[in-house]
Amino acid sequence: MMPPVSESTTCETIQSEAALRELRDELARVADHPGAASGIVQHPDWLLYELEWRGDIMSPYLIVVRDGRGQVIGYAPMLAYVHHARVALGSYYLQIYRGRVLRLLGSGVVAAEAHRGLVERQVATALLHDRRARVIRIQETSLPNPLAYTMSMGAHRFSLVQSNMLDQLNWSIYPQPSLADYLASLGSKKRNDLSRRLRNVYKKLGDQAQLRIFDTPESVDEYGALMNQIYARSWHADDMPIDWQTPARLTLFRKLAQDGRLIGHMLMLGARPIAYVHGYRLAGRYLLDDTGYDEEFSSLGVGSSLIFQAVQDVMTRFPGETIDFGYGDNQYKRVLANRQTPCGSLYLVRGSVPRARFGVIAPLRSIYRSLHGMRRREQVEGAG
Repeated sequence: MMPPVSESTTCETIQSEAALRELRDELARVADHPGAASGIVQHPDWLLYELEWRGDIMSPYLIVVRDGRGQVIGYAPMLAYVHHARVALGSYYLQIYRGRVLRLLGSGVVAAEAHRGLVERQVATALLHDRRARVIRIQETSLPNPLAYTMSMGAHRFSLVQSNMLDQLNWSIYPQPSLADYLASLGSKKRNDLSRRLRNVYKKLGDQAQLRIFDTPESVDEYGALMNQIYARSWHADDMPIDWQTPARLTLFRKLAQDGRLIGHMLMLGARPIAYVHGYRLAGRYLLDDTGYDEEFSSLGVGSSLIFQAVQDVMTRFPGETIDFGYGDNQYKRVLANRQTPCGSLYLVRGSVPRARFGVIAPLRSIYRSLHGMRRREQVEGAG
């Protein structure tokens, strides 16, 4: 249990990588507390990775809150950079704004529940009084966002702009006492169907099929090499090219694996990877960050079957953890999740130019939603 704190707190803004490295252990202690962080991207190791990977275009902007004894009780991990804000309208992207932005990693402050409200107020106050802070980006967050709401009140306030064109949901499995309890909650029909599909995948692939789990520092180099192999054969390769063997990425993965925060599930056919589920653990939450499969095996359902197998493995080894599938509308999320919460992307803006430019998003969002609704009604009527 975290000790209570008084209102006599101090707040400082860290804008150098060297100062961030000095604070790493203190920040990690806060992030490791259950429920303190919204995801692995809020851990200081991830922030340092972002700077090493893209440090030529980004700089740290970390607001740290200390109690009366000088102990860190919370922080807001952000990166300052020049951002090109644009809105996706189908296959077309409309340019909205180009300028300095603070991007919040995760969805809010990092703090234990007992300290969260106090830390949010301190962080909001620091940002409201920083006149250089005119645009803040929160890429994905549950809605409503308490920090954003606090910053939209009072003097020097920001305006909230929701930038996702359609409503989004975050899908998760809330903590289960055991795998058996979760499987029972699915109901016999769904449970049997999922289990049968998983058995059929292994049956069709034959004796060479096996699940491999990569979660130790020693396995990271092999994992990165195998991920590059399969990623190149997945649908992701064209949309979002990633080199899984960059030195900065492998260094991060080793650090995370050392602390039990990295899990890679991979379906192998002999020495060939054909499906993967890439995830992270932090403070009682497992985030399924990415999943993919070799297109050659898509007809077998290897992707969804491996996800079901990975979920079972996580529940068996780490009972009581939340399993977070993120946002989106994938079928496996609808099948496996038992909790849905509204989420979206936000910009917090102030100043005449940012407000004018981001002000076009609301009417665009309304038009896009109307057109999307008309299209869906036409599809339903056509199917009928």
